Amino acid sequence: MKIISITGTPGTGKSTLTKYLEKKLKFARLDLHNYYQQISTGYNRSKQCYDIDLKKLEKLVKEKSKENNLIIDSHISHLLKKVDLCLVLTCSNLKKLEKRLQERKYSKKKVRENLDAEIFQICLNEAKENKQQIIVIDTAKRFSKEELVKKIKKFL
Repeated sequence: MKIISITGTPGTGKSTLTKYLEKKLKFARLDLHNYYQQISTGYNRSKQCYDIDLKKLEKLVKEKSKENNLIIDSHISHLLKKVDLCLVLTCSNLKKLEKRLQERKYSKKKVRENLDAEIFQICLNEAKENKQQIIVIDTAKRFSKEELVKKIKKFL
């Protein structure tokens, strides 16, 4: 089965794009947000997030991908070792990203942390470290979803 991960800093448009691609590619969608408690080692109060156990994450994805092609929606999906393609979403317009995060009622600390992650391209750099096939999409700019679907099909 084929696995596509969609990653990026919170607020870059992962869920919106994943829902679109799920329909166009006829892949099953796995929203990791629904499994964070199950695959974590606990909640980290200072970081305001779950600490993810990568072995549990890999096991979950392996289990879910047995019967279906899978598209994974999460800002940590680039950490998976066995994916066929990794889409890294970025937002070059930091003001726009900041506004999206504020609309989600993120704390000032969490907004700053996520803006820093975007500035330093954490998701992209970690995906590169995992030697993944990567397509980078800047959601602050216009892009054709139809062209993206064609590009993905070429990779797969």
